Amino acid sequence: MTLTYIGRDSVPTYTAELADINLDGKIDGANIIGGVVFIVDSAEWFIIDKNLELQEYVLPINLTVSDVQIGAVEIKDSLTTTRATVGVNGLHVDVQDMPPITIEDVATETTLLDVEANQTNGNQRTQITLDDSLSVDAFARLRISAPTNRFDVEFIYDKQPLIIDEVTSGGATATHDANARDVVLDIVNATNGTSAELISHYNIPYTPGNSQLVEITGNLDNSAIGGGVAQIFHRSKVSGSIVETTYDQDDWNISTEDDIDWSKSQIFFVDFQSLKVGRARFGFARNGKLMPVHQIFNDNIRAEGYWQYPSLPVRWRIYNDATYTYSEFAYGDDENAFGVRYRMSANANATMRAICATVKSEGGATIVDMPGYHFHADRGLTAKTVGTTKVPIMSIRPKATFNSLDNRMLIIPDAFGIAADNPFFYEVYYRPTLTGASWVSAGIYSGVEYDIAATAFSGGIKIASGYFTTERNDNAPEHGILQRIILSLGRTGVSDILSVVGVRTGTSSPDIFMTGSWNEIR
Repeated sequence: MTLTYIGRDSVPTYTAELADINLDGKIDGANIIGGVVFIVDSAEWFIIDKNLELQEYVLPINLTVSDVQIGAVEIKDSLTTTRATVGVNGLHVDVQDMPPITIEDVATETTLLDVEANQTNGNQRTQITLDDSLSVDAFARLRISAPTNRFDVEFIYDKQPLIIDEVTSGGATATHDANARDVVLDIVNATNGTSAELISHYNIPYTPGNSQLVEITGNLDNSAIGGGVAQIFHRSKVSGSIVETTYDQDDWNISTEDDIDWSKSQIFFVDFQSLKVGRARFGFARNGKLMPVHQIFNDNIRAEGYWQYPSLPVRWRIYNDATYTYSEFAYGDDENAFGVRYRMSANANATMRAICATVKSEGGATIVDMPGYHFHADRGLTAKTVGTTKVPIMSIRPKATFNSLDNRMLIIPDAFGIAADNPFFYEVYYRPTLTGASWVSAGIYSGVEYDIAATAFSGGIKIASGYFTTERNDNAPEHGILQRIILSLGRTGVSDILSVVGVRTGTSSPDIFMTGSWNEIR
């Protein structure tokens, strides 16, 4: 067999004749000469991959690699001057007066690493370019940034009703599996319109200029029915109508991953630039590594953005149309989404499994630390008199719409202040039901409305409490009081409510004044 060295510039082509060779790991004296794609030393051959590690490659010869230890590999130019060293401490490059060096992948004939040095006014300038891979984020930056969680969920004890909304129709079900500690979604029938979904309660915010990485785990064909088609999909409503573009597995433009068993659990991922014009990459984690299967480019292609907004929910959904049953993992909703799904002929026995999900901003802040729009509300000069029965003092909730559009803002309570003429006990409730509420807008630039008129409440989850005395006014910080719980419109059509209620602790009923403030993340 013949291997031919791909030379650069004036470096001549090098050709060697090889028989079947087994490399046992000895690499002393191996050289790269000015951009070679393989290394030769006597009768020993191996390849450097994109991580500068030794790998086994399927070449036009029967070449195997076993028990290889990286010691020191020298990369030399055409003058045999040592220019770089590869070892356990990584890659060191000497760039002085160096001609270009390229490391290429023989199997695909693609450039993995370029090292180029230029002399400008006596100053050395070096540029090292990494080839596209998942070692770089969606903005082609080396993944060294500290990712921060914008959302994460698993179903250890229940269906996580405080941060996950369950929406079903037509008899479909979502059942917590106490053994597997996940959730099984069952379509139950083959009727058009039947569906069951789990969707994050709030839209997960995206920060422009930061890569966002979404990972969702589950089983798309939990009943092992088979015979279906896997699809990557992109859904958008930028035209005013919902347009869905699908890419069948056979048409994925990076790898079709033919060995995926859709009846087994998978880790699906998508990372994207957004800016509403950037690239999106889709793939799966295989044996501990993220493996891209498809990518979508959008710059210089569309007249508008590729979706309406990038801050979207995580979603597991199984549903029927007139012909098919679909099960899907998605970052998105009915109008805008990226995801993967499994499509089969309509089948009443179809089920899927929701296991876990996380959304990370690569280099961005946590949700509670994101800069938002700061607003406040108060009772003005109207005091609330409380007696021996707990009554609401002031409440806030997201508006249903903002500028006539569905309000998907995140509301992060910041602090509240209290003044009163007699002592009382207060509690903070999340999602109570109010009696006699009269909601007032917090302003045309705010996505919140507040109430000071409610006369009673019921239900809700108590998340804080305290005692107020007349010796001082109380300014209670609420930063992070909700922790993983976020005020939002949700997917059930009912806005979250946060209420401060009070009851007197002495013999005299206090007149209470109150202010409250919050951040709005859009």
